Amino acid sequence: MSGSLGLAATVVGEALISLALTVLVLRRYYLHRQISHLYWGVGLALVAFTMAQEAVFYVGVWSTPFAQAYLVLVALLVGILSLGSAELSLRGWARSLWFCFMGVAGVALAVVGVVYPPSNSIVVSGVVTGLPPLPVLVLSSLVTFPASVLLVGASIYGAVWQKRYHLLFVAAGTAVIAAAGSLYLVSFPLSLYYAEFAGAVLLFFGFVRLPALAPQRSAIAAV
Repeated sequence: MSGSLGLAATVVGEALISLALTVLVLRRYYLHRQISHLYWGVGLALVAFTMAQEAVFYVGVWSTPFAQAYLVLVALLVGILSLGSAELSLRGWARSLWFCFMGVAGVALAVVGVVYPPSNSIVVSGVVTGLPPLPVLVLSSLVTFPASVLLVGASIYGAVWQKRYHLLFVAAGTAVIAAAGSLYLVSFPLSLYYAEFAGAVLLFFGFVRLPALAPQRSAIAAV
């Protein structure tokens, strides 16, 4: 029972942390109108929403469309977060290519997510345990892996070259959540929730100090 309560508290806690981050970053977009803040805010909103979905699964609620949305959004949110970093760290054709790739991959993932619905066996005792359909799994990886690499790489660059060391929290949080997905895929499902919580806390310390951007500043400096 104590383990169940601990897991429930973890799921709720990570959703609340992500919601607080969403409000913070979207407020900065409202105040400063920097498009990167909008991408990060939307991505963090999806983080909070998918973590809330995990809480719904945990209390025993199942719906196929709800599960389809979950499997698609957990991949898309990483891609959307990466758009904020791409807006600042990439230039010219590289940025256009990144946005095009994420757009095409995201649409393909959404279509495949509808065409290949998961069975209710992916949730066992309220915990997302089983693998999604193979086409969804493949397209999810095509979105999340390169997006995670860009997020981590841009954050490390900003920390090392711009002396914004709090960005290391963003890099670490992204890496932890990406690692959680890998552990989930090799049958350590509970690690997904606890690692998501740790990743949410790390992202909080990274994004909570995210500075307001001035148009003339160096792009990667404020990833």
